[in-house]
Amino acid sequence: MSNEYSENSEKELVESVKEFLSHVKGVDDVFILTEEDKVAVAALEKEAEGNVLMGMGEGDNQGIKEVFKREHILCITTNKEYVWPEPPNVIMMQGEEIIGFDCSEKDIEKYENQPDYFVMGTFVMSKTKAPKSAGKPIVVLPPKPCDLGGIEQACDAILGSPSTPSDEYIRKVHDFSASAEKGTFFVGFNKKK
Repeated sequence: MSNEYSENSEKELVESVKEFLSHVKGVDDVFILTEEDKVAVAALEKEAEGNVLMGMGEGDNQGIKEVFKREHILCITTNKEYVWPEPPNVIMMQGEEIIGFDCSEKDIEKYENQPDYFVMGTFVMSKTKAPKSAGKPIVVLPPKPCDLGGIEQACDAILGSPSTPSDEYIRKVHDFSASAEKGTFFVGFNKKK
């Protein structure tokens, strides 16, 4: 009986989180990643690590790595109304040195007229930081905190942005079309003990 209660409370928690996320502005759909999805995404993320910047860089998707350490993993599909987490969402490293990062449109003004920075859209690269090591740059996608609306039993919520191959896999398997206005994120969370 206790095991059945525990299983039901886990399902109720996941349903509560799904319900909350489905009402976040810009979220189109929320679904649980299946075990098959998890295996496929893990393999695609590993493969994507070497295919950043057209093969000239390496990837380190820390966000997805942290999401996959959680008990429960959901996928959210988003539209153009979804508000992305506060930057940086992409960090470029050379050795231990940060050589580039994205920032908000408001913050980009600080860098646009500075001679030490090169600006592309909302991505800023340093012209002056000399890397302490040779080798390929590493593009880091950091984990971002995820607000679950105060759902009492949910904790350790993290949002991760999948690599392009993982995004394409989710779109294909869960049958939604590719579009510049549509996106995917994974949300991982634990149940409070």
